[in-house]
Formats: sequence, C-alpha cells, structure tokens
Amino acid sequence: MRTSSRMHSAYRHGLLVHDTDEELIEGTRAFVARGLDSGGEVLVHGSRDRVALLREALGTGPRLAYGFDDELYQAPMRTLFSYQRTLAERSEPTNLWVTGTVPLGLDATQQAAWLRYESAVDDALGTYPFAALCTYDTRRRPASVIAGALATHRTVNVDLTDRDNPQYVEPGAFLAAPLAQRPEAPATQACAATIIHDFEHLSAGRDLVKVGAYRHSAVSPQTIEQFRVAVNEVTSNGLLHGRAPVRVSLWTDVGSLTCLVEDSGPGLVDPMAGYRHPDGASSMGLWVARQLVDDLVIGSSPSGGCSVLLTVTEQPL
Repeated sequence: MRTSSRMHSAYRHGLLVHDTDEELIEGTRAFVARGLDSGGEVLVHGSRDRVALLREALGTGPRLAYGFDDELYQAPMRTLFSYQRTLAERSEPTNLWVTGTVPLGLDATQQAAWLRYESAVDDALGTYPFAALCTYDTRRRPASVIAGALATHRTVNVDLTDRDNPQYVEPGAFLAAPLAQRPEAPATQACAATIIHDFEHLSAGRDLVKVGAYRHSAVSPQTIEQFRVAVNEVTSNGLLHGRAPVRVSLWTDVGSLTCLVEDSGPGLVDPMAGYRHPDGASSMGLWVARQLVDDLVIGSSPSGGCSVLLTVTEQPL
C-alpha cells in the first residue's frame, strides 16, 4: 500500500462538508488566500451557478481562475489524467491549488465512479505540488456520497483549519469497500473470447474487440480504437508480468464495451497500479490503458491469476 511518506510535501487533498452558502464562501475564500499567498495558481470550479456565486464573493485577480464542471469534469478518468498531464508537463514546479465540487453523477453508478476518482487522486497526483479542497453540500448530496467523500479525503476542513480525517480509507482498501461499487464482469456469457499464448498472437485480442464492437454496438470508431489499444496494452502486460496463457473476453451493448483480461500468473498485483505517472523504471502499459477507458479494475481471477476489467460507455448518436 502506498503511504503519505511518498507524497510531495506540498500535496493536499482536503474536504469541506457544508450546509450553507456562507460556509462554502468562507472555506473557499480561506483556501484561495492560502494558495495565492504561497505564490501558486488557483482554480475555483463548479456548476455555473456555484461559480457565479463564488466569483461575486471572491472577485478576480492574477493567478486566480474559474472553471465550469461541464467543461472540466466530463468523465472521472479523463479529468484525473488531465490534471496529471498538466502537472507533469509544467516547465516550472508552480503549486496548483484547486477547489470546487466534484460532479454528482446522474445515478448511483456515476456517483460511485466519481468517488473512485476522489480516492485515486492520492495515487495519481500525490507526487506533485497539488492542493485540493473538495466541497460537498449536504443539501445537494445524498448521505452515501457524503460518506464516500469522508472515506476518500485525508483531511477535513473544520473552522477553516485542515485536520486529519479519521474516516479516511487508503485507495486500495476503498476500492474493495461497498461505497466504491467496484465494477464486475457481466454475469452473462461473453459475446466473444480468445486465448493469447504469446506476443506473436496479440493481434487476436485486438481483432476480437474490433469485430465484436462494430458488430454488436453503436460505439464510435474512435472509442473502439482507443479500447482496442487499451486491451492490447493490458494483454501485453499480462504476458510480460503475469504468465501465459492470457484469456480475453468481450461483452458489448449498444453504448458500452466491457473486456476482461485474465493471465495465468501469481495474481499479486497492486489494484492501484497504473495511476502514477511513469518514472522511467516502471511499466507504462496500465498507465496508458487507464487513460483510454472509463474504468480499469485490477483483481484476481478465479484461477488465481491477475484479472483486469476494462469498460467504456458512450451515448450513441
């Protein structure tokens, strides 16, 4: 399990739970002031009405920017790795301070996906000079989402002071908790499956995804190609770090693709592998794959090997 000792000294991921606009404004004001005083860049984001409220209260100025969730927070993994790229590619190590409300999601499934995003922030962004204060309004968020927020933030903001959060759960453990609603492979029979014995036959997995997706779904060609690349990276990773043979199973729906990749190795894999930016010594396969799908969940297969479940969902045109 990764611990806070491996995190950047400037990294923070805090939580403000509030039930009035006044609490939100004062908590945000204090966080923004700390960010600007540190010389960092500050981003305040939220829904359009929430941003208007905060902009009126906080004003504008150098190094203070505002952003809308419908533009910045369209999907959990896309958002997470966008932040990571921004931080990794900076020519100067300027601290980035971000505060706002993570989108609620249209249903319990989407809400759980955003909670898994909140948990993964520590792994994906913990090595950078990044500080976040996530604000959760009890008037607009169900109790389950508030409970998930409390489980995924290392500190809580009380009376404008960050305090250690006793309810925090490490990312790997949170993924196994009921609140995370860890995705599972469909109980129905896969529409297609193949077994890969060596690197020379990796194309069989890519072809399986392409044929199945075009034949049984309405997912766009771009998304299908990205999914093929992700499955190929995971299959290659299974051959390289696990053991052959590797089984690839595909399920399709009108607007979704699901693939389960199972190797025959020992199965001892970190469920959070592939979130951190590669340092040159680590494998890039899972890191690349995570950026191309909506969800990538690592676990153990019934046979004892490592399993990786990949999913992508798209609204058909």
